[in-house]
Amino acid sequence: MSSDLSRKTWLERHPKKIIFLIVFLVVCGLALVTEKILALKAGNLRHPQGVKRYIDLREFPPGYSDILLPPKEALTVSDTLVRRDYLIRVDDDGFIMPSKVHEHPDLVLAFLGGSTTECIYDDENNRFPYLAGHLLEEKTGLKVNSYNAAKSGNDSLHSINVLLNKVVPLKPDIAVTMENINDLAVLLYEGTYWNKHPTRSPLVVKKPTWKTVGKNLEETFRLARDLVIPNLYSVIYQLVHVESKFKKDEFKQVRGRKIEVHPDQLVPEFTLNLQTFINICRARGITPVLMTMPSRLKDDPDALIARLMKGLEVQQGITYREFKGAFDRFNQVIREVGARNQLLVVDLAREIPQEKEYMSDVAHYTPAGSRLVAQKIAAALRPVVSSLNKRPSAN
Repeated sequence: MSSDLSRKTWLERHPKKIIFLIVFLVVCGLALVTEKILALKAGNLRHPQGVKRYIDLREFPPGYSDILLPPKEALTVSDTLVRRDYLIRVDDDGFIMPSKVHEHPDLVLAFLGGSTTECIYDDENNRFPYLAGHLLEEKTGLKVNSYNAAKSGNDSLHSINVLLNKVVPLKPDIAVTMENINDLAVLLYEGTYWNKHPTRSPLVVKKPTWKTVGKNLEETFRLARDLVIPNLYSVIYQLVHVESKFKKDEFKQVRGRKIEVHPDQLVPEFTLNLQTFINICRARGITPVLMTMPSRLKDDPDALIARLMKGLEVQQGITYREFKGAFDRFNQVIREVGARNQLLVVDLAREIPQEKEYMSDVAHYTPAGSRLVAQKIAAALRPVVSSLNKRPSAN
């Protein structure tokens, strides 16, 4: 009997599977034919579920924790970055830790901005948003919680979204924002904050396409991976992908396109966003504070900065003088908006030396730079803190 079975083909040995496959294909074929007929009679119904859109709250995932190792390529755009492991932890509300140090604080600060406020390549106790709060606590004797709500790439519109949907519920006493270079980049490259950039747009758009299905399946796989083997995956990722991640160019779609710099066209949009930030804070009983952004964009740039900015001129036609002029103009706008609104402007652009000891590239801080920034902020905030009403005592 075994010899008879071995002589049978696969089709003969699995008749039920063959019947099921045939029925399945017939049903699918009939469904597709029926769909085509209905489309001709009733019109082509496109996307019956509609396009889904929602505001992108740009933040680290709540509860996120990782050891970050700067990719080797990062060293080519920096002259002081140390390639070692950096711990980053995020609390359940998406704030970079340390955050809620005290259960019942006397003073609550919130810092908003991009990567220059995020400070991921530094020890967590040395990142200036936390350290400024710690220094204030030492000087005033108050119990201070300082929340870091920054995220790499965030411009002032992203910070407004974060302020309204994430910071306001904290009921902070003071909200501090530092924006400049990300706003300048998105306005130069996209022309508006409300753009369709794949990573910088304030809106996430999900159209019901096969590409969307693929992305949803990919997200499901990542979720399962992170639930089952998060530590193993982290090790594998560092070994396999750490070098390629840095090569991702968020603005590759505009590389090679010549861009003309017209600061007078860019300034009004930036000004309105700063004013919106201030208005929201004051409407919610929060004291707004603006900060200018330091940089190594000197009149006579050093070799590293000259090399980095030369690429901008070659690819986009933007000269070093034009970019520096626009960057400095944005800092001046911050000073002017602060003066009109009679609020504190921490003028870091004038107080932080434009040297590699304090910034590892164009604008990101070294550990020494972060400490100096924290000292400047703490000193500037002390008079503001002394004028605030005392927070109600916890029952």
